[in-house]
Amino acid sequence: MPSRPPSNNRPDGANSAMRHMGMASTLAAGIGGGTWLGMRWDAAAGHEVAWATALCALLGMAASFSIVFRSLNR
Repeated sequence: MPSRPPSNNRPDGANSAMRHMGMASTLAAGIGGGTWLGMRWDAAAGHEVAWATALCALLGMAASFSIVFRSLNR
């Protein structure tokens, strides 16, 4: 049987794993960034109830989900 030269291509699983890690990072950054921004807003405004933290976390989650769903359609 003739031997083949080694391939420089990545295995199929490596590309998929990196794609999923990127999506997870996008979600973490969006939610974490929104939460951080909301906490700063609450501290600056002196809110007793942390409604700005919840609002910004939800907005960050919605934005990051839209980015992830767009990348899944590619």
